[in-house]
Amino acid sequence: MKKSPYWWDDAGPPAPAGTGELAPEADAAVVGAGLTGLTAALTLAKSGKSVVVLDALNPGQGASSRNGGMIGGGHRIPQELIFTRYGNSLAKRLLSELHIESTEFSLRLMKVEGIDCDFQKSGRLHLFWRSSEYDPMMRRLELLRRTIPVEATPVPASELHREINSTAYRGAILYHLHGGLNPAKWVAGIREAAERSGALVYGNCLVRSIDQTRTGFQLDTALGTLRAGKVLVATNGYTTRGLGRVRHRVFPVPSFIVTTESLGESAVGKLMPGQRMYVESRQRHCYYRASPNRRRIVFGGRAALVKPPDSFFTGQLRKLMTGIFPQLRGVGISHSWWGRTGFTFATLPHVGQIDGIWHALGYCGNGNGMAPWLGHKAALKMIGDPAGETAFSKIEAPARWYYNGFPWFMPFADLRFRLEDMTSSIGR
Repeated sequence: MKKSPYWWDDAGPPAPAGTGELAPEADAAVVGAGLTGLTAALTLAKSGKSVVVLDALNPGQGASSRNGGMIGGGHRIPQELIFTRYGNSLAKRLLSELHIESTEFSLRLMKVEGIDCDFQKSGRLHLFWRSSEYDPMMRRLELLRRTIPVEATPVPASELHREINSTAYRGAILYHLHGGLNPAKWVAGIREAAERSGALVYGNCLVRSIDQTRTGFQLDTALGTLRAGKVLVATNGYTTRGLGRVRHRVFPVPSFIVTTESLGESAVGKLMPGQRMYVESRQRHCYYRASPNRRRIVFGGRAALVKPPDSFFTGQLRKLMTGIFPQLRGVGISHSWWGRTGFTFATLPHVGQIDGIWHALGYCGNGNGMAPWLGHKAALKMIGDPAGETAFSKIEAPARWYYNGFPWFMPFADLRFRLEDMTSSIGR
C-alpha cells in the first residue's frame, strides 16, 4: 500500500523548484506555493509585477495536490447563519462567490491556461444521514435559490438508488455546478502558467520570519534574505511560526483519504450509478468519488482530528467505507494518505491584511475552487485593482484568546464529533 496520494501516480509527485540562488528582491513575495499562492503569483506576474513564490516543501506538495479532487461551491455552514451574521446584502455576495463565481473562475482558468487536470463535470450529491434533516435542508435550499441562481435538485430517499447503491442515506441535494479533477495536475498546471508569466518559484524554502522595513518587508528564508514591497501569506493549513499574527486565525484540520484497488468500471458503476461527487452530512464528513478512469473509489473523511498512526486512520476509513458500501468488504486498499486543511473560527475563508501582510486562507475543505479565486482576488487587492473586491474581505477572521497557533483543542473536538455521530445514528 502506497503512502503517497493516488493522484501522484498519474501526475507525478510535485517537482522541486528554484535550484538557483534566491532572487534578492521583488515587487511581491508570496509565501505558499499551493493553489492560492500560485494563482496569486500568476495574476501578479500578468500585471507586470516581479513576484517570488516561496514554499517550505516542493511547490504544491501540501493539500493542493493531496485533496479529494472535488471542485464546486458551498460550505457546510448553514445559509441562515450567514444571513444572521452578515445581513442580506453581504450574505448574497458571499453565497454567490461560494457557489458560483469561484467555480466559474477556476473553469475559465483551466481553459485560458490550457490546464488538463482530468476535469469532469459530474455534479455533487450532498447526502443526508438522518431523515429529520430532509425538511430543514429543503428550506435551506429554497433560501439559497431565492438568493442566488444556483442549480440544485432535491433527491428524496425513494430516488437515491438512481445515484448510489447504498441504504445509508435518507435523501440528498444534487448541486449541478460541481465536478471532479486530479488536484495534482490542477496545481501543477497553475504553477506552469505562473512560471510562464515570469513568476519565480522556490521550493524547500522555509520562511522563518517576515519583518517590516521602511520600503516594504524583509523575509528571512532557508535560502537567504528576500526584500519585497508586499507580501501575501497563502499557507492555509500549513501556516507556521514566523508568518505573523495570521497564524492565530487559521488552524489545521487533518483529512484522510484512501483509494481502493482497481475494481473495474462495471463494479464502480454499480456502486455509484450517478457518477457524482459524494459528500455527506455526518460530522465525520465522508466524501468520495470514482477515480477519473472510473475503476477505483477515492474515499476520504475525518477519521480523526489529530494525526493518528497510519494503520489507525486507514482502518477507520475502511470501516466508514464498508458501512456505506458493504459490498466493498475485503477489497484491497492501494493508497492511504493525509493532508491538512485550514479552518477559520468563522468557518469561512478570508482575505485581508494583518500588520501590513496580506493573507488569503481558511477554505474549510473547499479549496480547489475557492483557493484560486481568492488568490486571484488577493493579488488584485495588492496592486490596488478595484476588481479585487470580494465579500471575503468584508467579514472578519476572528482570533480566539485560547488559540496561539497550537490547536490543543482538537482532541476534544474529535471526541465531541464522535459522540454526535453515534447519537445521530439512533432512530435515523
